[in-house]
Amino acid sequence: MTSQTMQQIEAQVQQLLTRAGLKTLGWFGDDAGCGLLIGNVGSGLWPSFSGSAEYADGLPNPMDRWTVSIVGPVARELGADIRYPFGDTVWPFQHYARQAMGIDQSPIGLLIHPEFGLWSAFRAALIFEREGDAIAPMIAVSPCDSCVDKPCLSSCPIGAFTPQGFDYRSCKTHVASADGAACFTNGCLARQACPVGKDHAYSPEHQNFHMCAYI
Repeated sequence: MTSQTMQQIEAQVQQLLTRAGLKTLGWFGDDAGCGLLIGNVGSGLWPSFSGSAEYADGLPNPMDRWTVSIVGPVARELGADIRYPFGDTVWPFQHYARQAMGIDQSPIGLLIHPEFGLWSAFRAALIFEREGDAIAPMIAVSPCDSCVDKPCLSSCPIGAFTPQGFDYRSCKTHVASADGAACFTNGCLARQACPVGKDHAYSPEHQNFHMCAYI
C-alpha cells in the first residue's frame, strides 16, 4: 500500500463517516496489515448517536451497537477487516492510538493529545492488507511535560488519582452518591480541569451519558 493510496483510502473513509461525526485518527502498523484508527473528537458524534435507534431502544451498550451500525458497513464496502475496543476480543487500542496519533498518557491515565487534550476516544479500527515498508509510528508529544500545576491531579473531590493508581471503587461510589452530583451531571472534574483542548470538551449530555454507563 503506497502512501498516496493510504491518503486516498483515508479520505474515502472520512467521507463515509463525516455524517455520523466520526473521524479518522491516523494509521498504525499491525502484523495483520495496515490499520486506520477511527474515533470521535469532542462531541462530534453526539447528534448522530443521540438521534439513533440504538440510543432510544433501552437495550445495553447503545454506543457500541451504534458504532457497529456505522463503521461495519464502511468496512464491508472497502473490504477491510474491523476491530472494536469492545466485545469478546481485547485489542490493544491504546497501543494503536500511540502509534497513529503520537500521544502519551496523562497523569490521570487517559491518553492526551496536544490539540484535543483528553477529549478524543477510539471507536474502531479498519485493517487493510499492507504492502511495502512498515508504517513508522508518530512521535509522542505530551503537553503534560510542560504543565507545571497539573490541575487534573488536584481537582478530584475525593482524591481518586494517587501515586498508586486510580481508585475507581471510591470514584464510582462517590459519583453514585448525592455528594457526587456535580461529577455525575457534568463529567469527571479532573478531566475537565485539564487546560488542553477545552474547546473539544464533551457536551453536558455526552458527559452525563458516559457517567451513567460508568456507574
